[in-house]
Amino acid sequence: MKLRLRYPATPGNAADHAELAVKVAREEYDTPLDYSPESLESLDTEVESLREEGLDGEQVAEVLFVFGCYLGEVMVRHLQGTWVPTARSPLRDLSPWPMVVTLADGSAWDTIGKVYKRLELGDSEFLPAFFQWAAQGRAGGPRR
Repeated sequence: MKLRLRYPATPGNAADHAELAVKVAREEYDTPLDYSPESLESLDTEVESLREEGLDGEQVAEVLFVFGCYLGEVMVRHLQGTWVPTARSPLRDLSPWPMVVTLADGSAWDTIGKVYKRLELGDSEFLPAFFQWAAQGRAGGPRR
């Protein structure tokens, strides 16, 4: 999949991608995103609306990517996470995405992949639950 992103897909640009998600949510969906864990309910609703429209990951690739960065940025801000290159993370052999969030407990979380899975698989991939797994330190829980 070739993404046409405004910024390079690097850990240093993840916050910029997240800010694009805030802009897209406000302008396209009239949904405010404020980087709070509670805002992940709204993010999840927006991904579900794309799903209900019958769109797939290829059709909305850039939106899903920035939404994944928003999910990751919420984790960075509220769980003291860090964006790192996937190649330097425990998910190096599992995630096709260029960056993931790591937490102090050593766990790594593929937030971009999670948003794509949410579109593909539906409610079983509920985004607020993903955040809660990370917040509870369940490194053995679902990371992708």
